Amino acid sequence: MSRIPVPDDKELDERTRAFIAKLPNLNMVRMLARTGIAPEIYTSVSAIFNDDWFPALDREIMLFRTAHANNSPYEIGFHKAVYEFPDGLIDTVLSENLEGLDPWHRRLCQMCDEMANKTQLSPESVADLVTHYGDYNHATRAIFVMSWFNWLSRFADSTGVPPETEDQLKGVRSPTT
Repeated sequence: MSRIPVPDDKELDERTRAFIAKLPNLNMVRMLARTGIAPEIYTSVSAIFNDDWFPALDREIMLFRTAHANNSPYEIGFHKAVYEFPDGLIDTVLSENLEGLDPWHRRLCQMCDEMANKTQLSPESVADLVTHYGDYNHATRAIFVMSWFNWLSRFADSTGVPPETEDQLKGVRSPTT
């Protein structure tokens, strides 16, 4: 049971109801709608989940590893249900043994753990992001994505967003469409 109930339409203002009517009927969408700034939040979410903005595989590894580091089951369950991944990848990212990952994704998981546990990345980790992505802008995007997933897992767990039902997940392949 959620700590804060998922809202009915009547609990939301007209602007928010009109906005979320365009999105999948997901518990997280509705809980974010309670903030009163759902359109603004989804502007960022849409960018994060646009594969041209940031590499999709890196983003999903960040999501799973951050959820693992924060012991946050909501995002793990949602993304397992709506995305397809190479065999064994999720289990490896969610484990304590990262040896099954290539060196970059192993390092990325270590950085996600670092941010989740220390709330910031070391100068060495930031330098690794700049080196890997090739510039400060893309390194900053990586830091934003890691930060977003830390925020999201804390939001989901603190509000108690319940997992979606099978019916809610039918046809969903992105949290933004």
